[in-house]
Amino acid sequence: MTIRHALFAAIFAAATAAVAEARQQPIDPVDFRPFVDGGHWIVRQPLVYRIGVSTEQITVPVGFVTDFASIPQALQSIIKQHGLYILPAVVHDYLYWDQSCTRKQADQIFLLAMIENKVGAIHRSAIHSAVAAAGSFAWDDNARERAVGMVRILPPDRQRITAATLWPLYRQEVMAAGVTEPAHAPIAAGFCARGDMTTDEALKRP
Repeated sequence: MTIRHALFAAIFAAATAAVAEARQQPIDPVDFRPFVDGGHWIVRQPLVYRIGVSTEQITVPVGFVTDFASIPQALQSIIKQHGLYILPAVVHDYLYWDQSCTRKQADQIFLLAMIENKVGAIHRSAIHSAVAAAGSFAWDDNARERAVGMVRILPPDRQRITAATLWPLYRQEVMAAGVTEPAHAPIAAGFCARGDMTTDEALKRP
């Protein structure tokens, strides 16, 4: 290879990397509707997370009730107080509820989302380690709840709550009324597979 060709290749590689880096974007914020307990929120707009420069993405559906239960309790106050954690945590919570991906894949995707949302390396490492170690409790609880027909995705006519509505009671009411979760987009296998890759590979592979 000539010096000219080598220089061109280096410039092209740098430009490609810069474009790829620019295409990695934090998750766009969405609206939430809180329950009176202050610990549960209804997602009020589609929350979309696309991994790196790939086309693999997930949409947390409108009506999903998040409580960060997939996050160990000791870390929940940190996540609720710092905006950089919030949207990746909702994605993780939804992956733990849906369970189309494995738990290990969900935890790795959470790490990817935190990287893209500019969560500091020390904090995201601590959170990822904590969910990997203790997330099985939330995962197993969700599996049991799904098995008995409990819902976490409310249909449109059940998203109108009052200032006095408590989620645990409301959830029991919804279940007693025979309400089921509305149809929503399935999570693609390709999206889950990003959770089996290294962080660099998952974020930078088209």
